Amino acid sequence: MLSQKANSSRFYWKAVSGQAMTEFVIVIPVLILLIFGTVQIAFIYSAKLTLNYATFQAARLAAVNHGSYSSMRRGLIRGLAPLYTSASDLDDVADRIREGVNSEDGLRDAQSEVDGYTRIIRLSPRAAAYSDGFGGYGVENSEGVLEIPNDNLMYRSSSSGGAGANIQDSNLLKIRVQYCYRLMVPIVNKIIGSLSELNNRRAPSDYHRYDTVGDPRFSDRNRGYVDDAASLSGAMASYKQLCQGRGGEQRDEDHTGFVLTSEAIVRMQTPAREVDPDEEFESVMCNGRHMVCP
Repeated sequence: MLSQKANSSRFYWKAVSGQAMTEFVIVIPVLILLIFGTVQIAFIYSAKLTLNYATFQAARLAAVNHGSYSSMRRGLIRGLAPLYTSASDLDDVADRIREGVNSEDGLRDAQSEVDGYTRIIRLSPRAAAYSDGFGGYGVENSEGVLEIPNDNLMYRSSSSGGAGANIQDSNLLKIRVQYCYRLMVPIVNKIIGSLSELNNRRAPSDYHRYDTVGDPRFSDRNRGYVDDAASLSGAMASYKQLCQGRGGEQRDEDHTGFVLTSEAIVRMQTPAREVDPDEEFESVMCNGRHMVCP
């Protein structure tokens, strides 16, 4: 009698342990994905907050430097530096910010991230506002460069010209920054990256059309109509355009990039110029790859 009870008890515990092992095998992959996904989303949230600050820094610097790309680039590098700068003292921090793409220890730095994986869209002032004809407000300065006057705005006419905005509104600098942030947490990075690619896909013509079958963007019902109304179709970079990089790793191939977007608006403190005062970046400003000026 006791022997039968002992045998049945052993059989019961074997069955229970086998069931627990089966449940564990089923649950553990889901649990790992949940934990890894939470960590990765926390990183994305941190990167988004940092990009918001960097975009504001870029707009502030540009406002006092004639709205140039070089000043926006400098502001983005400063703002994104906390994500990629780790050093023991301030001198090392400054060196890391200036290092560029080829850092000796192989770590990413803010400069290479900005130069390789960001696109700036200047929403205001529009390109037409720099013209000296057709309703534009451009005036040649002593260097022969067209710029939008920034003085005595309250006494200037508030009527809108061919630029679609009056001179007061044309002195508002509004920028939108797209950034392909590299996802670092294994397994979930490709899943989240694929979702970002789906949300930032373009039609075969590469224009942002919300009514095409080949462009299944989740944000088309709101962002698409707004961008089309503002003549911004094609200004926003697709996932492939942004994440394939410019001379660096191609994050679009392994789906490890995540597209972040941020906006900032400030009032110009200097006359906005049509070209970049810095000769090094004169060819980069409004070239369509680093910066778009609709």
